[in-house]
Amino acid sequence: MSSRYFVTLLAIAFSLMLFLPAKSYSQVVQATGNSDEASSQLIYWYDTIYGPQAATAQVTNTNDTTGVWIHVQIFRSFDTDTTPGNGNEVICDERDFFDFLTPNDTHLYNWSFDNFPKNIGEVEGTPGESTSIDLTLTKGFVIITPVVSDVDATAISFQHLIGTAGVSARGGQTVAGSAFRVNAMGRAAVDFTTGDVVADGTPLDGTTNGFVVLQPSELIFDFALRNGSSPSFISGISFVDNYGPAGLLGYSVTPGSTNWQSFIFDFKESPTSCGTRTNGCFFSIGLNDDIADANTTLDDTVLCSGSSLPEFQSGQLGSTSVGWTRIFVSGYDGLENQIGFVGYLDTDFQTGGASWMSTNR
Repeated sequence: MSSRYFVTLLAIAFSLMLFLPAKSYSQVVQATGNSDEASSQLIYWYDTIYGPQAATAQVTNTNDTTGVWIHVQIFRSFDTDTTPGNGNEVICDERDFFDFLTPNDTHLYNWSFDNFPKNIGEVEGTPGESTSIDLTLTKGFVIITPVVSDVDATAISFQHLIGTAGVSARGGQTVAGSAFRVNAMGRAAVDFTTGDVVADGTPLDGTTNGFVVLQPSELIFDFALRNGSSPSFISGISFVDNYGPAGLLGYSVTPGSTNWQSFIFDFKESPTSCGTRTNGCFFSIGLNDDIADANTTLDDTVLCSGSSLPEFQSGQLGSTSVGWTRIFVSGYDGLENQIGFVGYLDTDFQTGGASWMSTNR
């Protein structure tokens, strides 16, 4: 074969390659979502056991001109008797409904009310249509997804949703007056080839486009709490995206499962290994023997049992625990998502705070 003929073949082959379709990614993976920008899907933590008067989720459509149907999926966990940890716990029992948000609309769901009302049908002084859902004495998480309609659960891109979760124990079973609020965690709807956000209203198929997948290799959080006076909520939320055909099976979230290998560092930089725990969809536990579970109804356990922290400082209010927690996460499936939530209470001052766990990218 002459060199000239060989060069010609190479030129033809290279030209053909230019016209081949670009390789499509199976997904776009990120370490965390976004709790500070409007998104196409929102994730909330809730607890009506701790907050029997007000465990809420607010959802807002920030679009000026376009309304949107939303699919609200609730994964509730509860104990069927009064003895935690004896095998009578129900984890991630799903309930769901559809609702509609008009342009610039906002709605507050109060999960503490039996048959809480929807946004549809709401007018001044009159609540909307009632649901047939009872979330009292449960805790878990909620996922709100924009969809085609109330009879087609195909997810769509709609980068205009913001939200906030709140809990209050006014007169509740823990500490009267303690409360906190935290922004919902958001996920963007993106093109799997470019990673760019897709246009509003685009149906998501899980092949060419879909929600970013949240798969942190690590979850991390700080703490500076007073021993014996600052119980905590350490929660893991794991779920899987399912993209189905048009209709009621269009898109849904199902429970996931990951593995947590945890370490607690004290203020002297000394680590304590906490072993490995399975995050089977949802749990809500305490931190260690110093910082107990704020709500023991479901499982009455801690992330790092049998461990205490050295005293950082002491005074009128007692000793203080200062440190941080590092959690290595593994065992992901392809479209599985993991996020972590941490909340705390100050039982002396009847205050609290909460945030989503940070990540290392």
